[in-house]
Amino acid sequence: MKPSAWCVWAALLLLVHYLPAQSISKPYFAAEIANDVFYLPLKTDRYFTSGIQLEAGRSNLQPNLLIPALNTHHTRYWRINQSIFTPQAIDSVRLVRGDHPFASYLVLSNGVSVVQPLLGTTVTSEWTLGVLGKYSGGGRMQNALHRMVNFAEEIPGWNHEVKPDLIVNYRLHYQRLFFLSPRLHFEARLAGQLGSLYTDGSMGMALRAVPLQFNSRTFVELILGSTTRVVGYNATLSGGLFNRDDRYRGVIVPKRIVGRTEYGGAVHLNGLVLEGGVVMLGKEFDGGLSHRWAWIGLRLE
Repeated sequence: MKPSAWCVWAALLLLVHYLPAQSISKPYFAAEIANDVFYLPLKTDRYFTSGIQLEAGRSNLQPNLLIPALNTHHTRYWRINQSIFTPQAIDSVRLVRGDHPFASYLVLSNGVSVVQPLLGTTVTSEWTLGVLGKYSGGGRMQNALHRMVNFAEEIPGWNHEVKPDLIVNYRLHYQRLFFLSPRLHFEARLAGQLGSLYTDGSMGMALRAVPLQFNSRTFVELILGSTTRVVGYNATLSGGLFNRDDRYRGVIVPKRIVGRTEYGGAVHLNGLVLEGGVVMLGKEFDGGLSHRWAWIGLRLE
């Protein structure tokens, strides 16, 4: 066969491989709220104390016309998140040294996940932009939540929050799924993020079990996972990267190795997913304590 014919065939194969064909698109929406007050009976109200997250996206099946087994699922999403952090001495009106600073951030993330079912791999790439400090509204949000319940008072120390700063972050996450049985899966995870909010790398694993299943869209799922993170920078402890905060930079000394364990579950009801869980976080800074909180979520697919 002439070289020119080889080039034509190669071009056709590449065209077939990357041609999107008739992709199947499915939108989804998810909401999640986390709070240490949910972890009964402790209700610690320290360190990471509250978080709200809304996410909307669209999943597409990208057929591979040459090798159908190599079809991929692409999910593109937007997520908005507000997270709030407070010291253990939450009622203090003075600046408390050696404790977690008052901190909050409000961020908007845009990302894409690519799933290869045959290989069991998921690769997620995500950019995040937002604000750290008082303009994120964390203090106002926490005091509003405290006014809604009868066992908490407004917090006076938010004037000691870390200085306002710009957040720019990038995150890359890789996950490999291993099928131990039709209802038992093992996950291996690698991740890294770089930016003015968090700079770290992590590795972890998780076990997923399906004890009850009626069909592919109606089942109960249980999850147990663990992650070890190597920390380079944490703006909620040290203050912003651009707008230096000498009250905390070098005063709060972050732990370089932080462990995290979580367990939870989800009930899938033909496109409606009710989920929740508990997170146990190791010490994040010298003199700090481990911490726990719970979360609940809703997803419409």
